Amino acid sequence: MTDTVVKMNNPIEIRQQNSLLGIVAQTQQLLTICYPKPPQDVFPRLVEQYRVGFPVYTAVSQQAGLVGFAYLAPNSKGGTLESLSVHPQFRGLGLGKQLVQNVLSDHPGVIQITTRIPDFFEELSFTRVTELPDRSHFMICVNF
Repeated sequence: MTDTVVKMNNPIEIRQQNSLLGIVAQTQQLLTICYPKPPQDVFPRLVEQYRVGFPVYTAVSQQAGLVGFAYLAPNSKGGTLESLSVHPQFRGLGLGKQLVQNVLSDHPGVIQITTRIPDFFEELSFTRVTELPDRSHFMICVNF
């Protein structure tokens, strides 16, 4: 599956793969840029938790390389959207929305997420369940 988004004559392809093979360094760079404040351990936790076969969605610009990333840790009822990031220079183009929509279209079930941007996810059919002590929000999307 490949979708294309265009930013001023710069095509950005949304891709899906089942491995981090070939994108580890670019993913580390993107997550470092996207998470300059705590939690700054997003990339090390990704490497620790990721398993080959988990679906990875990327937004790739011919000129800038990896500019968006999402992955789902599947489970028997759906899964957990473990990571979503879009390079700050490429925000506002709908890349995050497209990445999440691709995850949802490819993986029916109950998808959960913990996030600090609940309004964004409400627009994508997620429902707030509770606010956590760190002020993030646990949300689910019943996706059948």
